[in-house]
Amino acid sequence: MDICFAIAFSTAVLWRVPGPLTLSWQHSVELFRIEEDWRAGAEGLLLTEVRTGGLGAGVDVPADAQWVNGWLRSHPALPPQPQVALANSRYGRGYRACWAGQCAELGSLVGVVDRPLVMAPCDGGP
Repeated sequence: MDICFAIAFSTAVLWRVPGPLTLSWQHSVELFRIEEDWRAGAEGLLLTEVRTGGLGAGVDVPADAQWVNGWLRSHPALPPQPQVALANSRYGRGYRACWAGQCAELGSLVGVVDRPLVMAPCDGGP
């Protein structure tokens, strides 16, 4: 199922991508990379794996976390989410999206910066 991005509090889809999708960004204080793997289904968005390149402020270490090739990897026990809000601020290190072997900065893909975005499963259609 595809994943759609829209401006928060709007129904207009800015960008649609086939899932699964990896979102990544840089920790705002410690400056290490964080990556999240998401897939969409009828039940919502499912976070399948989280990888962090370090430890720091605001980063909890899950019980199942293991260091593998320089990444702290875990598989969160988070239930499917109907949507996920993203800050999309120019003051943080922006989100990068990767899907089907390609990657790009999320802000350039959706054409919007400094407005919160919502990521959700697409409701069908083109």
